[in-house]
Amino acid sequence: MKRQGFTLIELIIVIAIIALLAAATFVAVDPAKRIGNANDAQRWEDITAIADAYYTYVVDNNGSYVTTTDDGTTYWIGTQVAATSGGATCPATSTAISDFVNLDGLITGGYIGQIPDDPLGADNHSTDYYFYKDSAGAVIIGACEKYSGASSYPTVIR
Repeated sequence: MKRQGFTLIELIIVIAIIALLAAATFVAVDPAKRIGNANDAQRWEDITAIADAYYTYVVDNNGSYVTTTDDGTTYWIGTQVAATSGGATCPATSTAISDFVNLDGLITGGYIGQIPDDPLGADNHSTDYYFYKDSAGAVIIGACEKYSGASSYPTVIR
């Protein structure tokens, strides 16, 4: 009499092969890298939206800025920064930032829906984005965080 079905050894071998293929696929896909790259893409989108809204405001208001800032000073974008000695350091700028710039005029003017926050949102005071304007009027808006595998911090210059 001939038996139908698989032997235990055959089933174990098939399961082992499937497990090896699944492990190889998981390593090849590298989900941590994909999440990190997605966070950096969100950072690029956020700072580009802020920079575009800022300069649209400037153009629409005949060169008037939405906020008063000192040229050559780096500011946090947000509502307040926790008081620390010398300010908090932004790894992207390697400078201590102790003041903030309030860009709420972009929201009330309809230039942007809301000031975006970093995808990892480390605190409730700052967006983890920074703002810098030089004496010629060029504005740099950048992210203070990046995916560890990325070569540079997301930055937009307008």
